[in-house]
Amino acid sequence: MDTERSVKLDAPFLPTPNYVIAELLAKARVGKDDILYDLGSGDGRIVIEAARQTGCRAVGIEIDADLVDDSRKAALRAGVQDRVRFIVADIFTEDFSEATVVTIYMGGHVNLKLRPKLLRELRPGTRIASYSFDMGEWKPDAVSTFGKEDAYFWVIPANASGKWQWTEGSGKSKTTWELEVSQVFQEVSGRISFKGKQYPLQAGKMNGEEIRFTLSGEAFGKSALVEFSGRVRGHAIEGTIDDSATRRVWKATRNPATVQPIAK
Repeated sequence: MDTERSVKLDAPFLPTPNYVIAELLAKARVGKDDILYDLGSGDGRIVIEAARQTGCRAVGIEIDADLVDDSRKAALRAGVQDRVRFIVADIFTEDFSEATVVTIYMGGHVNLKLRPKLLRELRPGTRIASYSFDMGEWKPDAVSTFGKEDAYFWVIPANASGKWQWTEGSGKSKTTWELEVSQVFQEVSGRISFKGKQYPLQAGKMNGEEIRFTLSGEAFGKSALVEFSGRVRGHAIEGTIDDSATRRVWKATRNPATVQPIAK
């Protein structure tokens, strides 16, 4: 970057190669209904290519006003000016909570500084793609490799932590299930209590609003593992229990006071 045009930046401007842009857009499943935000958008090429290749709406946030001016001119030349916006702003204070996809090519220290904001403000299911730099302890859901460099992909997880409960049957046959969930980023652990016994959750994971885990079949009189899946919306989960022979619905509610942060 020309130092005479620069302001104090968290990361210098380095253009993202076109083959990387194509992979970011494909792996993040960007489509025409998405709203993509590129943080530290530089010369605007990710924003412009996202709009041109997928038809999505795209927004670039860049602190360097000269680069934003260049980006707007480039969007006009590419004929996508009606689907893109470029904002002169600080990525740490600007509101980008409407995003369904976020792309980043900044630096490891920037990603770690951004991580709390991403988890706090983005909706569950929002996809994140970062070229070259990961998010520290937050393990990626997928990785693409380009020679000696990588691109990392995440899905913002809903917070399923806390104590949940649901009942089955009625009258004398009524039974109560209790689910206690611990969550670190998208990884889920915990236990289910049923008829005085406790069963640890296995292979627990969040994918956006979706929660999945398996449980020993003992609680169901089965030898094989039983699969739980559901969708977390606020303090409710609704999903299915599948023991390979039968499938039934479960609907659980959470005690709001038991929710815990999911980031270390």
